[in-house]
Amino acid sequence: MGAEIGRAEAEAIRAAALSVPGVAGLSGGQFGEVALLLPGAKIPGIRPLTADGRRGVELHVVYATDQGCPIADVATQLREDVAAAADLDFINIIFADATANTTRAL
Repeated sequence: MGAEIGRAEAEAIRAAALSVPGVAGLSGGQFGEVALLLPGAKIPGIRPLTADGRRGVELHVVYATDQGCPIADVATQLREDVAAAADLDFINIIFADATANTTRAL
């Protein structure tokens, strides 16, 4: 398993994260500093990490306060769904922001 995250895997991570109830979006940070940089693309809210030879990501999440999902449950579901979408050793969740008045497509 390599340390790099390719475009297909990054898109799968983003799609899995955004599909979790209670997630309004991913945050690139105040200055866009949290992003996965790929040739010709920048995916905000995903920071690749390596630790002791293990490969993982840090997800910067915008929490949807109006969806009635406990934040701990959102974190658990994020880890499960992202782990199912990508071959990672660990997933760190950072709730970088919160917002209300979000709607989810059915």
